[in-house]
Amino acid sequence: MPRWEVPYESPDRTLIRYVVATVFTLTTLCPLGALIFGGARHWATWIAGPLLIAAFITFVWRIVMVGVWVGARGIKVAMIVRTRVVPWPEFDRVWLGQATGFDALALWISTRDGRDIETPVWREGTRVAHRNRAKLPQDELSRLMERLRAEARLNT
Repeated sequence: MPRWEVPYESPDRTLIRYVVATVFTLTTLCPLGALIFGGARHWATWIAGPLLIAAFITFVWRIVMVGVWVGARGIKVAMIVRTRVVPWPEFDRVWLGQATGFDALALWISTRDGRDIETPVWREGTRVAHRNRAKLPQDELSRLMERLRAEARLNT
């Protein structure tokens, strides 16, 4: 399995993400235990309960994994609903552009076939409040962009 890392945060911060999601996962399993040991008898409870718990756990982990990840395979852009992997040979450029639907500048990745992919990384300083975005100061954003370019040169 490929190793992915978040290039704009410390490994400790990434570990905290995993710990928080694991705690939420284990806490969410408590209602499932109550369902099993509580003697629920209706068939709908046995279907809807585990499905809701599984959906919640999936949603929590999708939120935790949002970000831009770098690995040997390429760049992974993880959003809540969709994850895209741009292999290094398909990477064309990285740039700052207007975020879709927000008054903010977002990091974008372009592929060689002409697709532009918006990332959940924004330039700090915007007044827009969005909890599931990484907001980086301009100098850190510039370093991230240079790192992505350098990784692309090394891996193509």
